[in-house]
Amino acid sequence: MRTRTKFGLAAGIVGVLVAGGGLALGDYVYREGTTVPCAINDDDLGNSPSAFYTPLDGPFPGEGWTQWADYDLSEWWISDTPVETVTIPVAEDITLEAWWIKTGYPSTRETVIVTHGYGSSRRDYNALLPSAMLHNAGFNVLLVDQRDTGNSTCVDGRHSAGQDESDDFAEVAAWLVEEKGLEPQNIGMFGVSGGAIATAILPAKTENVAAFALEAPIFDFAETARKEVEFQGFPGFLWGLADTASKLRGVNLNETPITAGIEAVGNRPLLLLHGTEDQRLSYDGAVKFLEYAQSVGATVTLETFEGADHTEGMLSETARYESALTSFFAAALR
Repeated sequence: MRTRTKFGLAAGIVGVLVAGGGLALGDYVYREGTTVPCAINDDDLGNSPSAFYTPLDGPFPGEGWTQWADYDLSEWWISDTPVETVTIPVAEDITLEAWWIKTGYPSTRETVIVTHGYGSSRRDYNALLPSAMLHNAGFNVLLVDQRDTGNSTCVDGRHSAGQDESDDFAEVAAWLVEEKGLEPQNIGMFGVSGGAIATAILPAKTENVAAFALEAPIFDFAETARKEVEFQGFPGFLWGLADTASKLRGVNLNETPITAGIEAVGNRPLLLLHGTEDQRLSYDGAVKFLEYAQSVGATVTLETFEGADHTEGMLSETARYESALTSFFAAALR
């Protein structure tokens, strides 16, 4: 009996050590997987609406990016329109910095909020290029750095998987209404990659945005997070430990799920744009998003770019991408 007691105690200690080690490892994966630079990436430092370039290292790995490195985007540079740098208060001691591209403001009311992907900033080409498309089609554009990125407030250097970011963008939309005098029916939002997560959740946070476009959307956050853990070089099963570790820190990365955003969209339209060969965020996520949105009666369109990798559709089929994006917002906001 005493031997069994000692054995049970030893097994319990081992279990605690294993569990503790697992949580420590999960916490490490959480911290590594959510860290964002609180700065502008070096290869984007020279980018602005008036001149922007594709980087040598792109948004997806492998030789497929080689053809796009330092690709000529000069025809999309915005040189004929005032661009104002603005700061937008979104919470106590937190401001977001943005470019206010005043295509026709104040006579032109239709305005699209644009935001970038995870780990980048508003200076990334795949936020600037669609912004230029929208500008050329006559829309005002508010191109925004999320918190903890670019020149916005560095809160904790972590991405919250769209939770805090969607709260911020609800405040950005309110700023357009209150400070710029816009009507909610004239405001849209476009998010790229990680920014698409915040855009997907946003309908649950505000009525001040009338239409939502998402480049490389996801649907199942847990599955996407597992694949992102693998993309960053860890075994996929560690996502469960990372999720537990984040909750112990008081952070729920799926507090407002994407399904809640879809369910709250009502009669406001959705546009999904996604490449079939996306290595970073699987095209299957867009298909599942589409099917769920249709099941709850949302007005949703999926624009598919065959053979395109992560955000590659805007480069490989630029004209079609431009047409899909601008015609969607024209129909929704005008």
